[in-house]
Amino acid sequence: MKIIHTSDWHIGQIFYEYDRDGEHLAFLERLREIIVSEKPDALLISGDIFDSAMPSAQSQRLYTDAILRLKSACPDMTVVVTAGNHDSGTRLETVRNLWDKSGVKVIGCLSRNGNMVRYGDHIIRIASASEPGRIAGYVVALPHIYRQNYPACTEEDRQAGFYRKIMSAVNEENTGKLPVVMMAHLSVSGSDMSGQGLVTGGMDYVPAGIFPEECDYVALGHIHKPQTVRQDCSSKKEAGPVVRYSGSPIPLSFDEGYRHTVSIVEMTPGRETEIREVEIPCSIPVLTIPGEPAPFGEALKVLKNFPDDKQAYVRLNVMISDFLPPNASAQAVQAAGKKECRYCCMKITRTAETENEKGNRLTVDEIKAINPLEVAEMYYRRRFGKDMDMEMKDMLSAVIRKVAEKEMKEE
Repeated sequence: MKIIHTSDWHIGQIFYEYDRDGEHLAFLERLREIIVSEKPDALLISGDIFDSAMPSAQSQRLYTDAILRLKSACPDMTVVVTAGNHDSGTRLETVRNLWDKSGVKVIGCLSRNGNMVRYGDHIIRIASASEPGRIAGYVVALPHIYRQNYPACTEEDRQAGFYRKIMSAVNEENTGKLPVVMMAHLSVSGSDMSGQGLVTGGMDYVPAGIFPEECDYVALGHIHKPQTVRQDCSSKKEAGPVVRYSGSPIPLSFDEGYRHTVSIVEMTPGRETEIREVEIPCSIPVLTIPGEPAPFGEALKVLKNFPDDKQAYVRLNVMISDFLPPNASAQAVQAAGKKECRYCCMKITRTAETENEKGNRLTVDEIKAINPLEVAEMYYRRRFGKDMDMEMKDMLSAVIRKVAEKEMKEE
């Protein structure tokens, strides 16, 4: 069985006030070309289709048109879409029956009948794209599931017990020992999250050895850097499944400075799983300039000298010892002027902490004892090198008052 594994598209992302539809369209066209060339049995999209649980109508149209176009590039290919933590699973499944008639399987939520899990709804038979009538293998399609939402079982680890039960259901049908892929959207211990920063939701880590040995490949989403996660062979035999993140197709932050790819995976009974990465060209790069932190004036000069016709998202790499000029952001916007680049923000590095700043390190008890606005002001001063303006102070004060009033009413 041959599959193309991709994930974390984040359609609809607004990147520092810039929409990224053009970049997503460029990626989807490249993916269509890969499908035409590879003719896979299945295209697996392992979650975070959208950047928001409530995507705009424009983002939903982009997604729908893309799936139809990708499917038409290889009509005999099965497309499997699962929900990530950024997606609304119920929203994805709204037109599930219509998608099913097009050979597109959409799994947004854990399928239940009352308190019973309908395991069969998550087991997808993959027809061979090259040999009509032959089953090439199976995909166990699981959306993002919070740890507490796995069904209760007699085992201590309900997640591991769930995986074993669903694999037992697959094994009953898979008498020919055909390849089996499990899709999931979660974080595996030992994975490299370089540049991704804090991920909203679902950051409970699970060991790679939690996945059933009968699987040939685990197609993961959630972490944006493409990688194969090594298993701890001291507790599990080495012949377990290949556990892999395909990574995101475009950089989703300034610190994701690595190659972005999709994975081509071929599984043949009795042989090792073969994996190839196909790089996705970055149509608009994300750049931090200059390469090393520099005083604001020097960094601004680098931006002024940036090529007028080069498209890029730009972050200024600034070193400060005290404070930025009050109009620093306005100066950066002006320096970018009518260039093709898109100025976004500054990365601030301080030369050294002042004695006053060192004294501002607070314990948990101290944080609880002082006004929340003071904590916010201290953070803002350390993060941006200047005092918070009055408009923002007033806004935060209003929010703090409303929260306090709500708490008093609840008491």
